[in-house]
Amino acid sequence: KIEDLRKFFHSLDLKEEASAGLMDSRHVLIRLGTEIDFHRIWARGIWYVFGMPMRVFRWLPEFHVDREPSVVPIWFQLPKLPIHYFNKECLFQIVCCVGKPLFVDAATASGSCPSVARVCVEVDLLKSFPGRIWIGNGDYTGCWQQLVPENVPGYCSYCFRQGHDQVDCCFLHPTSRPEKVQSKN
Repeated sequence: KIEDLRKFFHSLDLKEEASAGLMDSRHVLIRLGTEIDFHRIWARGIWYVFGMPMRVFRWLPEFHVDREPSVVPIWFQLPKLPIHYFNKECLFQIVCCVGKPLFVDAATASGSCPSVARVCVEVDLLKSFPGRIWIGNGDYTGCWQQLVPENVPGYCSYCFRQGHDQVDCCFLHPTSRPEKVQSKN
């Protein structure tokens, strides 16, 4: 119910009021007042609203209710990153090769976990990204930096849905659909 969704967003302690309206039976348009609120909601991935899963997408002009977008926020870990790269500007320069940097986590910003930096990056699941990159350091020697993505969802370019790829697509391979279990009454 749309009222339940509105109550849910009201309970999140957002910076500004959110508005919500139905687009169809599966899609709700949510308008958030600040970019901070949007990133907080979008970066979470899946929310559970009164026990029902809800996946948040960024609206783009090419959005259509029959096609989930392939653009998602992904957290990247940068293990063993030299500590002098732990500022937002450096981190954004490092990860910009995989997509649009959005923000760093609190532990990275405060330097409280110097063993790994974490950056949330807007990526397109239809594009591949490198597992490591070379960081040059002016006159000093550079180093290879590992980029470790967290919880990358699959994306099916056949049915245009997140959560699986073409190999596991039940629309492309209808015979591989799990059979429905009928309850005994």
